[in-house]
Amino acid sequence: MKKTSPVWYAAIIAVCFLYTGSAYMSQCFRLMGFYDEKTVDLISSFLNYLCQALGMLIFSAGLLKKPEIFRKKKLFAAFLVSGTVFMALSQLSMSGIVIVVSGFIFNIHIGIYFGFYLSLLSRYIPAEHAGLSFGTAYAFGSVGTYCFSLINNGNFLVKPEITVIYILLAATTVAIVLSTEDIFPGNSSSVTDTWGSRKNLHLGRIAIILSIMMAISVVGSGLFYSLPTSADVNWNLIRAFYAAGLIIAGFIMDKNRFVGKVCTIASLSFSLIAMALIGEGMTNTIVLGLSYAFRGFITIYYVIIFTDFGNEDVKNTYLAPAGLMISRVVEAFLSLILMMIPIPGMWQMLFTAICFIPLIILFILTENEKKEEIVTIAISEDKKLALFCEKYNLTSRETEILKCLKEGLSDSEIADRLFISKNTVRFHVSNLLKKTESDSRVTAVRALDMFDAT
Repeated sequence: MKKTSPVWYAAIIAVCFLYTGSAYMSQCFRLMGFYDEKTVDLISSFLNYLCQALGMLIFSAGLLKKPEIFRKKKLFAAFLVSGTVFMALSQLSMSGIVIVVSGFIFNIHIGIYFGFYLSLLSRYIPAEHAGLSFGTAYAFGSVGTYCFSLINNGNFLVKPEITVIYILLAATTVAIVLSTEDIFPGNSSSVTDTWGSRKNLHLGRIAIILSIMMAISVVGSGLFYSLPTSADVNWNLIRAFYAAGLIIAGFIMDKNRFVGKVCTIASLSFSLIAMALIGEGMTNTIVLGLSYAFRGFITIYYVIIFTDFGNEDVKNTYLAPAGLMISRVVEAFLSLILMMIPIPGMWQMLFTAICFIPLIILFILTENEKKEEIVTIAISEDKKLALFCEKYNLTSRETEILKCLKEGLSDSEIADRLFISKNTVRFHVSNLLKKTESDSRVTAVRALDMFDAT
């Protein structure tokens, strides 16, 4: 298997998430020996999440302003090495302050890692496989972290020995990273520029949709995450539910983006019915398991909705971590509010229900706008092609072949599509190049892309 295969990029996500997710949990457990539960919640659910968001912002800004630096795999490897130093400090120090500060710096690194590997997902894993690839990799990391927590009744996560495992995981990630490609090549001429068809969808609107989803998820989760901590709750089964949810959500999202989005919105309604399902014994395991499974949908959503931008146009790769960054910020501040202000369950349920109204309205508006723009772009592209072919006096067959070249088809693929021989394809391509005064097929396609149809 080539080390530029999408499997290798999925492996980076899986191993890196297993490393960072486990180290994150270790820090939380270690803090419990120095601070009270409320302080630990404040650090882990608010401040650390903001540090991760800051790391993603640093990466996105760097990739936008200095792509020649931030696209390099060696920089990713360097951050992995420097972050491991602070991870080790948070694991080995006997000072609460040192654990907190080193943990903040490590979480900024985690945010940068998110930026790097989501950009790799955006660039090197085809859109039709991105959801399942990320879902499987994330499920691997999540289940792996839970397996660590089972060792020695959870005490292994705070043992100094686990630092060695984290260093090995970081080293493995570095090795995989260095064996693959940079985030994107210097020449992006082979990438179809469809950003024009997406920029009018308003990233702000998408950000608002995601923010409302996170509000429903975070506030609604308070209704069913605080289940009775009875001995018969099967946490192994619950983690299996989450892993399955991630994989199923990724599969659906790959098959049909629109259906995946609708399923994500539908999954959020579980918080409104969970309370009626809470009972005794195995019922609690099923309710909590389903809640985790449904959370898999929003996890896939906020990653894929933004990595698609970079998948369509290399210039927009910097947007890849935006969904996760927004979710971290919203979740951090809502968690802070819920920690500071006790809100009755009835009010949480009411807030959750009301949020569905603007969410559905914005979703419908965005999807309708998208369909209209796709039609508009298609008409515009057809008009450009017609005027271009008219200018250079291309025949109908040469026009068909030019369209195939724009799609990046090979001679064999063109021959199969048009039911002609490869020699006939080459004959028409030769005539096409002469008429358009192009020295190569790439030049001819670029001439069409640059053609001013106004």
